[in-house]
Amino acid sequence: MVQNKRPAGTSGKIILTLGGTALLLAGCAQKPAPQVSLPPPPAPVGHVYPVAITVPPPVSAKIKFSATQSEQVQQAFNVVGLKSALMVGALSCNQQDKYDAFMTSFQPHILAAQHTVDTYFRKASGSYSGQKMEDTFVTLLANNQSDAGIAEGSIFCLNNAAEFDAVLTLKTPADLDNFVTDQAPPAAATTLASAASH
Repeated sequence: MVQNKRPAGTSGKIILTLGGTALLLAGCAQKPAPQVSLPPPPAPVGHVYPVAITVPPPVSAKIKFSATQSEQVQQAFNVVGLKSALMVGALSCNQQDKYDAFMTSFQPHILAAQHTVDTYFRKASGSYSGQKMEDTFVTLLANNQSDAGIAEGSIFCLNNAAEFDAVLTLKTPADLDNFVTDQAPPAAATTLASAASH
């Protein structure tokens, strides 16, 4: 049996007891390496979330939307997707004040986008419940955004702060529309869209 003992008055010495025989080791004790606390990596600048959302397809191929309607619907989904991402980040990172500032600046535009999304789901659901289809989509969207945040670990709140900084520099609804279309949809969007359409 090996035991480490440091009797009083034996500074820098360790006594090892091995099978009843005591060995004195002088000067071999190593001090633990100092703990270095590294700062977190800097948050990226600008747009950090892929917020261009894949619109769930209608439940039937017979349900059609014109090219203009599809473009308007896509834009509305992008705006609602950004709103959802910022809400998830605000709740996770205690940044509600920034979320409130975003909503105050763009509330009429966000409400208009939400109305377009609501209308889309009512038409796209056919004989099914448009509200159920929309609720499923919104839940999956928020869950996917939350999971992506968890996967980022400690950098998530830095990323979210950078996103808020970028969003809060926008001045007009057109600025916001441009902001939410400057990245391709995430890979998970296809799964989200197909799940919401069932």
